[in-house]
Amino acid sequence: MNAGPPAVETSMVELEIMDRIAAAKIRLRFDKSVVRLINSLKVALAEVVPEGQAVIFTVTAPIKRRAKTAAALEILVRSGLPSGEVRNTIQDNHVRVRRVTNVAAHMPKVVGLVHNPESDSDLVLTLAESQLLGRN
Repeated sequence: MNAGPPAVETSMVELEIMDRIAAAKIRLRFDKSVVRLINSLKVALAEVVPEGQAVIFTVTAPIKRRAKTAAALEILVRSGLPSGEVRNTIQDNHVRVRRVTNVAAHMPKVVGLVHNPESDSDLVLTLAESQLLGRN
């Protein structure tokens, strides 16, 4: 029996990021497919992201072909992100990946957020980055 990826705990920082996004009237998605995608990428990429850095990714919902989307995102991050951000379309989902530097050691290294297509992904990334850098 395949239980899927191991459960990954959501940190207080991630909960604060989600609260800030909700306060901006942006609805994030948390269905089973979303949780599996985020958890699998957190596990796969935690050791890849260097100390003092974090990776934030956004994906538009609904997620089509979750495993292929996760594999493509993992390859993208493992191949080395340029400073700044990458925008792409993977399996018909709009994806943005932002590398953040000067992140405190206690902050999560990988933050994944899934939102509806009409949501402002730039604001989602900006709010998450601000929280990771301690700019409340």
